[in-house]
Amino acid sequence: MTLRPDKEEKEKSQKKLEAEWIERAAKEVADTLKNRRVNEIIEIVDFYEKSLAAPASMHMPLDTDEEEVIKRLAGNDQLKNTILLKTRALIFSPSILAPSSGSLDYGTAIHRRFFLRGLWFSIISLNEAYIKSASEPMLRYMLEHELAQGKIYKKLAAQRIKRLDSDMKRIVHEEAKAKAIRISTIPEEELERERQLILDLASKHPLVPAHFASTSLFNYLEENWEEVNQFGLPSQDEIDEELATANFAARAQSSSDLFKAFLKALKREITMTGAEYGIEIV
Repeated sequence: MTLRPDKEEKEKSQKKLEAEWIERAAKEVADTLKNRRVNEIIEIVDFYEKSLAAPASMHMPLDTDEEEVIKRLAGNDQLKNTILLKTRALIFSPSILAPSSGSLDYGTAIHRRFFLRGLWFSIISLNEAYIKSASEPMLRYMLEHELAQGKIYKKLAAQRIKRLDSDMKRIVHEEAKAKAIRISTIPEEELERERQLILDLASKHPLVPAHFASTSLFNYLEENWEEVNQFGLPSQDEIDEELATANFAARAQSSSDLFKAFLKALKREITMTGAEYGIEIV
């Protein structure tokens, strides 16, 4: 199928913007590695390599005690038919909190819905170190925030809004944050400690683009079908029916290609500053 000239030009422009952002993101992530030991840097690069080769391997099921805590804090009803996973990585995305700075926002959780083999799946994956380090008020706040965002995005989908700019994403984030604070009753000082914890974890653990984390979750569903199919639900309304036509597999391939470009750029940045580590990583 041949694209219309205007659509083709738009796609080229979008790919160029994505490539430029990946380069900037690689530089920022490389900066977080500058004070790490060589063996730690190599371990993180190895994690990236393995994740690129087998995206589903980035996520794994929660331990029984971890799952019990999460369900107790968020409530079984809210997490009914939701797959709970964990990962070593934190996610990052273009900053919606300080867009003018060109910096990244880091996250310890990702909440996604996918349509696969005629069914919808809801997944929440949490950073493993965050689960161990966060207080229960922090964990509940984080869960309520992810669930609130999911509900808001579903409402926007019902209004046929498919693409959000930074301003809209920031509004969604702030609305979900306000609701999560209200429901979890987390104190302001605990919220600040949670923010500092995320920054601390981001300096120690692999940082992965949010779109590639989504790809990992989609691949996890495909590769663990026998274990996860019990969580699948049919489309609930016409909006679900429309969204089900999205090509999730094509999106997964596109995000894998971007992650490959990110890893290549990251290695180049590390090599360029190799003198700081006393080693070149190629």
